[in-house]
Amino acid sequence: MKKFASILLAGLMALSLFAGCSSEVTSTDDGSSAAQASSSGTESQVESNGSSEDAYAGLSGTLTLNGSTSMTAVCNALGEAFMAKYDGVTVEKANTGSGSAVTAVNDGTALIGDLSRKVKDDEDPDGKFTKVTIALDGIAIAVNPENPVDALTSEQIEKIFAGEITNWSEVGGDDAAITVIGREEGSGTRDGFESIFGFGEDKKCAYAAEVQETGIVVSKVASDPSAIGYVSLASVNDEIKAVSVDGVEATEENVSNGTYVVQRPFVQIYTKGTDSELVKAWFDFLKSDEGQQIIADQKLVTVDIDENTENQ
Repeated sequence: MKKFASILLAGLMALSLFAGCSSEVTSTDDGSSAAQASSSGTESQVESNGSSEDAYAGLSGTLTLNGSTSMTAVCNALGEAFMAKYDGVTVEKANTGSGSAVTAVNDGTALIGDLSRKVKDDEDPDGKFTKVTIALDGIAIAVNPENPVDALTSEQIEKIFAGEITNWSEVGGDDAAITVIGREEGSGTRDGFESIFGFGEDKKCAYAAEVQETGIVVSKVASDPSAIGYVSLASVNDEIKAVSVDGVEATEENVSNGTYVVQRPFVQIYTKGTDSELVKAWFDFLKSDEGQQIIADQKLVTVDIDENTENQ
């Protein structure tokens, strides 16, 4: 029996069982998710990186990941496929924010840390971690679908989030006060957004609300025609609308070609020189055709993982 759990700070959520090599991700009201895959004596449909032999045959144990909530969906999808490939492996994903990823790996509570941004210099002053960029993600500037504004410039976005533009009529919208929604401190999405638009110690965002989950940002923008927020491009759905930035639409293609500048890396870290076969097998799986397709299916831009690995 294979298990996949997404854990928020409280711990492991309940899992749902399905038979016959099926798997499903379920969401809870607090934004956490759990996935479980099971088999009924049938062989895994995942091929072994194009080879009839697998160096990790018989792999078992628990692979723990902790960090970015924006990376939950891709980690869930990869985890399900990884468990389908290795019957003896359990993958657990905790969602405590990018700022917790380094602490979790240092403390040994996670083998792999998830950050939806680059690792900061002060987070790894001694070069302890191997850092692997597994994908690129656009940060969508999200508004309510009823909002007539479809496009903003970088300058307008900066001024809206700084509290210098406070009414939608100032950018071609309705006469309505703007409600600015942001993520909590420590969020990789927030770090990415604020660094791109020049926010820092000397300039702060004027948030009306700071929330803990990407899903909460989506919910708040979807329910408030005057709201604006930022979310992972992969999180954009029919309930919200991504505006174009400087005339460029928020799409995977434009993230890949660099024309959509509001983007950030999805990074996974682990202790350099680890002897964990689970960690080694995980990154070999991410490099495989199967792993790359799963990443692309999550509306992320794939990268050459070997070329985007530091301190290997």
